Amino acid sequence: MALRPLQARWFETYTPREQTVHATEVLARTGLVQLETDTRVVERVDEGKLRFFVEQFHALASAHAHDLPGAGYRATALEGDPVHLANLALHRLRLWSARLDYVKAHLEHLRAEQQHLHLLAECVAAMDQAGLDLDGVFRKTRFLCKCLFACPKGHVCEPELQASVEQVVSGELHDFIYIAGLHEKRHLIRRFVVDHGCEQMGIPAWLTGEVAHQRQVLETHLDRVETELHGLRAELKGLREDARVAQAKADVDTLRWYLEHAAGTLTADEHCHITGWTTARDVRQLQQALEAAGIHAIIRSPAPPARAQAPVATLDAWWAQPFQPIMAMWGTPSRREVDPTALLALVVPLLFGYMFPDLGHGLLLALFAGWFYRPWPRIRFLLPCGLSAMVFGVLFGDVFGFEDLIPALWMHPLEDPVAILTVPLLFGVGLMLLGLLFAGIEARWRGELREWLLVDGAVLLIYASLLAVPWWPAAPWLTGLAALYYLAGSLAVAPAGERLAHLPGALGDLLLSVFELIMNTLSFLRVGAFALAHAALSYAVLVLAASVESVPIQVLVIVLGNVFALVMEGLLVFVQTTRLVLFEFFIRFLRAEGRLFRPERGPAR
Repeated sequence: MALRPLQARWFETYTPREQTVHATEVLARTGLVQLETDTRVVERVDEGKLRFFVEQFHALASAHAHDLPGAGYRATALEGDPVHLANLALHRLRLWSARLDYVKAHLEHLRAEQQHLHLLAECVAAMDQAGLDLDGVFRKTRFLCKCLFACPKGHVCEPELQASVEQVVSGELHDFIYIAGLHEKRHLIRRFVVDHGCEQMGIPAWLTGEVAHQRQVLETHLDRVETELHGLRAELKGLREDARVAQAKADVDTLRWYLEHAAGTLTADEHCHITGWTTARDVRQLQQALEAAGIHAIIRSPAPPARAQAPVATLDAWWAQPFQPIMAMWGTPSRREVDPTALLALVVPLLFGYMFPDLGHGLLLALFAGWFYRPWPRIRFLLPCGLSAMVFGVLFGDVFGFEDLIPALWMHPLEDPVAILTVPLLFGVGLMLLGLLFAGIEARWRGELREWLLVDGAVLLIYASLLAVPWWPAAPWLTGLAALYYLAGSLAVAPAGERLAHLPGALGDLLLSVFELIMNTLSFLRVGAFALAHAALSYAVLVLAASVESVPIQVLVIVLGNVFALVMEGLLVFVQTTRLVLFEFFIRFLRAEGRLFRPERGPAR
């Protein structure tokens, strides 16, 4: 569950004019769009540049068709400026193809080097078995041409070469022929040998010394080549599965379709321009909805109009919807603010149920909300609040004011008033600390974390240290240090030439902030006070009924007393719950600078 509200983004749909009404209905039924008029003049796409980039991409992609990723990727909607999108895709493909060509060329080079090293290792082993020394074979002489060839197994030398062949050594897979002759005969020697499938071998300068040393050096070079081959194979596999290049190809596929089927129509009179905001994570959802309805439209997601404020969507889950009216009383959080809607689903029922703890009254509220929430959707909050009142009624053993019908799982409120007052006070402390923490999170989102840590973070430390005084005698020292830290932080964030003048105001702000925190925390005592008041009122109603001798009048007094408690206490408890949430909790972090996303609703079927 995200803390931040979801910010909508701008979309544009170009629909055939005769299908405009149907397209609008289809978009509305998705529940993901808020229609809004675009005040800008629609700019025509530069189709010449777009076609150039698309053709360049297609030519380069065709040259790498066997390696180009793209399987499983669908063509996207036109998100952003089409020309910029095509240029970006071409740039990405060029970088990818250059790296691909380098990797493949390097792989071929390393494979050839690996094959040559294996051939050298086989030659060294064969010559060692034959008692020959490979070292010095290719030392240049002025008159003689010394050549070493690797030939297929079973190679038979031609008679013309017999006089020049010095030695034939047989290996596991090849025959190695050592030829020495005059320089003027070297072309003839090479032609005859190569015509029979032989390969001339070059002996590297580092392959010297004893046979054991030669084998060790060959093994070292083979290990190096194998390591480089393994890394390049892995890189080649990654290039062939590059998701960004695959997405670029899918984007260009869409742009090619546009050039072939819809070029010149974005601003034509036969198309209607439908614009607005959407909370769809991918505008292809809107495209798919239109295609499923048989509407051939073009959807883009460009930059919104200048000075347009993007709306945000707060949590809209079924369990959070009953508390959206309370959220609406304060306002809508912006994208850089915390969305507390989910928290309201927990805090509001807990506060309401604790102040109105009665199993019978809670049951009546829940039944009332369940029966009438369809014609009056705003009373849905009474259902969770009534259920919470039932739970606390069981904990306090209270049913329509009677405390002897069911046993109290915790206690009767009037038996220990101090405990009844202490619990909501601690709950309020936790809620206040959470609000201060939310303010720090929002400062981080706005890029103002440093200022918050220097000033408001110090206020949080002061508040926490004051709360710790009853359990930690040294806490006042921490309070003093936090106050000094606050003053130092206030001077640090103040303008350079106004720091001394800023100090009295900072001290006044600190005293005001601490006083507000203390008063807001003490406000949660009213939660326990209302729980005690409910118990006292129920007790008073029963005492008044007991003072009457007539049983029918006793029943009437009890019924009227419970109706009065249900209506008046329910109303007062709701008001107090709302006040605590808005003015003790929301005030700590919620500026409500956002604009609520209001999705269009399709017509009833």
